[in-house]
Amino acid sequence: MLDHIVLATPDIAATSEWLADLTGVVASEGGPHVNKGTRNRLCSFGDTYLEIIGPDPEQGDPGEPRSFGIDDLTSHRIVTWCARQHDLSTVVSEGAAVGLGYTEPVAMRRVAPDMTLDWHLSLPTGDTEGGILPFFIDWGTSRHPSETATPGLTVATIHGCHPEPPRVSELLVALGETMAVEQSDRACMFVELSGPSGSVVLPS
Repeated sequence: MLDHIVLATPDIAATSEWLADLTGVVASEGGPHVNKGTRNRLCSFGDTYLEIIGPDPEQGDPGEPRSFGIDDLTSHRIVTWCARQHDLSTVVSEGAAVGLGYTEPVAMRRVAPDMTLDWHLSLPTGDTEGGILPFFIDWGTSRHPSETATPGLTVATIHGCHPEPPRVSELLVALGETMAVEQSDRACMFVELSGPSGSVVLPS
């Protein structure tokens, strides 16, 4: 099931302002990802959310590439989505069964303004088909970010675009996930959000 949508950016403040101008929703401060060189801002959809993630100047150079290709971005774009899964070992085995590599669970931490969140991720090690194949998260006992993020946005549309929709749909099913995948000349995600002041299609 959808946990969150990832909007990566080279400038969190500028992207948050862009989103607010179009939708009327101001993303709330999330916090830094410890030792990863990134931080985020969030908008809640109810029990899921939008993550705006970019460089954290206060952390400096993390000594390794930042996640989601952030170091190479010149503007914001939708890069992928995250699925919620309480048994990440299942992700690894189910992915392997269809030729998809996923990492063993990786521990993560984010220091939020009023709490510290700990969770585990299982990340794809190969082609994500334009971000359509998700990464997976287990929040454990941490409070879900959607509970404290700014409300007001809804997901009007979310689907994948791909030259080979049947093949990618089968891979999603093998991972225990479903998402509409439409025919397109390139692989990417299509996400449209609605807010009190209007709607926006996230660049891909």
